[in-house]
Amino acid sequence: MLTQYLTKENIRCSVYAADWKQAIREAAQPLLLTGKVEEQYVERAISKVEELGPYIVLTQGVAVAHARPKSDVKEGGISLMTLKEPVCFGHKTNDPVSIVFVLAATTDDGHIGTMMSVAQTLCEPNIKERIIAAGTPEEIYAVVAES
Repeated sequence: MLTQYLTKENIRCSVYAADWKQAIREAAQPLLLTGKVEEQYVERAISKVEELGPYIVLTQGVAVAHARPKSDVKEGGISLMTLKEPVCFGHKTNDPVSIVFVLAATTDDGHIGTMMSVAQTLCEPNIKERIIAAGTPEEIYAVVAES
């Protein structure tokens, strides 16, 4: 269940981002502010997309930014952000993106577990539309918690 990793405090709604890099940086803010990750982690996640392309755009309208566990991850967690205006990440079929997750894990197993939690949640019918329609972090959390 995604709420094992996601808290209401790690959710941001209707945030503006000029491009995909800013979207990742904005989505990571709750993890940075709570000390779960260091700035270097966010930059590593962005570097991976620069290196490998938009592989983090897992499904229509959803990006899941992440990097391998290293010392710049102090504690595992997930943040979730909806964008005020969708942003293109360069994915042929799944752009533009309206929902950005940032995953952080301290171990490889934790990394895989958090990714699986996000993937399972995204398989729920109409979940993306319900997340986008929610107007507050509390509403988004409720949508995710019932999935």
